[in-house]
Amino acid sequence: MNAKTLLKSAALGASMCIFMVGLALAQTAPAPAAPAAPQTTMRDIAQSCRSEVKADLKGQERREAMRKCVEEKREKAGLNKREDRRAEREKRRESHKANMKACRDELKDQRFTEAERRTAMEGCLVKKDPSLSKGFECRKQADEKKLERGSKEFRQHMRACNKG
Repeated sequence: MNAKTLLKSAALGASMCIFMVGLALAQTAPAPAAPAAPQTTMRDIAQSCRSEVKADLKGQERREAMRKCVEEKREKAGLNKREDRRAEREKRRESHKANMKACRDELKDQRFTEAERRTAMEGCLVKKDPSLSKGFECRKQADEKKLERGSKEFRQHMRACNKG
């Protein structure tokens, strides 16, 4: 057998092996998922309710009509019920309170200026709950932009920053 024939058969064997492995992987790969239905968000629901609720309603009547409309649309969309959201919120609030208390206990014997104490508390809270880091970072950016807390601009900045 000459070297040229040996080289050709080795190349042919390697290509057949690669082809077979490719076929095996293609058969075991999961099927592509069906396109998901567009998911309704709370913002979409509120916007549609604003357009549906009568414009002549004012004050408490309008708030009540909006609440009913939003609750109905949330149920139809299969989003969590009001009681579930309240329970989740209470659970988050309790864990945040426990983290705050633990951080206060850790830092109470140390001498800090007010700014140093705030920074140390933020660092401690981020260690205990890393999901807070994005919010703290967004708040720092808002403070640098001199946005007043509670203002419409501040809320818009925080919403956009936390999404991104």
